[in-house]
Amino acid sequence: SGLNAASTDLQVIGNNVANASTTGFKQSRTEFADIYALSNLGTASDAVGSGVKVASVAQQFSQGNTEFTNNALDLAISGQGFFRLDDNGTIVYSRAGAFGVDNDGFIVNSSDQQLTGYMVDDVGNITGAQGSIQLRTDDLSPRATTSVDLGLNLDADAEVPAAAVTTSAIQFTGAGILDTDDASYTTAAFSIFDNYGNEVNNATLLFTPAGGADWDVELLVGGAPTQPATTAAGVGIGTDVATLNWDPDGAANQPTVPITIDTTGLVSQAGGGGTSDVTALADGSAQRGFSVTDATSYNRSTSLTVFDSLGASHLASFYYRKTEVPGEWESYTFINGTQIPGAQANGSDLLNFSTGGELLSINGVPAPPSSISTSAYNPGGGAASMSLTLDYSGLTQYGGGFNVNELSQDGFTTGRLSGIDIDDTGMVLARFSNGQTRVEAQVTLANFRNPQGLRPLGDTSWAESFDSGAPLVGAPGSSSLGLVQSGSLEGSNVDLTEQLVNMITAQRNFQANSQVISTADTITQTIINIR
Repeated sequence: SGLNAASTDLQVIGNNVANASTTGFKQSRTEFADIYALSNLGTASDAVGSGVKVASVAQQFSQGNTEFTNNALDLAISGQGFFRLDDNGTIVYSRAGAFGVDNDGFIVNSSDQQLTGYMVDDVGNITGAQGSIQLRTDDLSPRATTSVDLGLNLDADAEVPAAAVTTSAIQFTGAGILDTDDASYTTAAFSIFDNYGNEVNNATLLFTPAGGADWDVELLVGGAPTQPATTAAGVGIGTDVATLNWDPDGAANQPTVPITIDTTGLVSQAGGGGTSDVTALADGSAQRGFSVTDATSYNRSTSLTVFDSLGASHLASFYYRKTEVPGEWESYTFINGTQIPGAQANGSDLLNFSTGGELLSINGVPAPPSSISTSAYNPGGGAASMSLTLDYSGLTQYGGGFNVNELSQDGFTTGRLSGIDIDDTGMVLARFSNGQTRVEAQVTLANFRNPQGLRPLGDTSWAESFDSGAPLVGAPGSSSLGLVQSGSLEGSNVDLTEQLVNMITAQRNFQANSQVISTADTITQTIINIR
């Protein structure tokens, strides 16, 4: 019995040494028990044993060393638990995490056993259903941008954009002569400015004889007359003055701009020539109007890329300008250079801040809510029209400069699968060329109340048994389960030095037991030789 036990011990040690480099291998230990002959009356206290037997070959599930690799599908378990594998319908368990992908997209090991986990629904939420993990290789569909997060600080110390010129007077330069022979005259074109600073460069004055020394004067803007005025022109140099009102664009909500015509230096006589040069004077009394091409008409701007329903990219730009009203800013939105009209008459959205720099209202609506929806924009190319929700919950007006603290949007273009990542909780994430990720599944682990009771199957895998108990399945990191470490493998837990020492001990035991047999044989021979 001693030789048999020592031989078994040597076999176990030899198996441990042979698998010292096997990924996920767990060493075993030979456990012995003595043997006594039993009778119905029991065993006497001075009974002599009958030898030794192998009570158990106990598996040791201590943690092996972690070896790092460059393969994201190489997995090591840090802590307790086993990978749950589907072997043609039979569930087996292993600590060896060297996985790859087969031609059907399943994550498998070298024995074609499929790694199992929790499945996901159509929107990427983890469900409780378990199955073999299969990676999808289809492209990720594009998502149109619907929301833009604008976490900005508008500089409270910023100055109102340079005051705009507003034409308030038209003056004749030098001596001008009007012919009294019932002829109308038009001046050369000149430029005037409305109270938004917008320039009109095709303005003219039309002089029409009104009888006697009177003339009707009309300001023509783009060929369209404004309110006429009557002024008397004497035969000598005088200072007659006429006042016209000019509506910048004829809209009902636009103010009229009064313009005074200074006729100093203007005379009329029979057989005269034409009018003299005209000079438009400006007093700079109003704020400069906004122009996307004039960087001096706004304070700061920022931009980002947004996407339509087909995944095409578009440049969304946002311009901010401080007004003469304390704590008030105008915001202008453009996509691909096309203005998206805001709620105000000039196409802007109005932002008002408190004396503490917090956002008070947007277009007069108290904040929160701190968001506005833009008008629809047609991106073309067959894509659906898009409307953006601008989130200004992170908008402030503090001193210290213009800062972009958050600038993001929720859309993306189409993406192709570029890699797979697995985090420490077992989440299998597909990585795409557009920078997006998609949850494919979650690796599950299993643990047992008595891992040493597992039945070894070979290929560093085990099956549950009555002794091991039922598996306790869950996500990595939950309950008593360890975490998953991607890009690494768990090596064997065999300590070669320890095994070599054990081998020497087992060899001595074998030699000693063989010596017992030799001694017993000598004694037997001596008895036979007694005469």
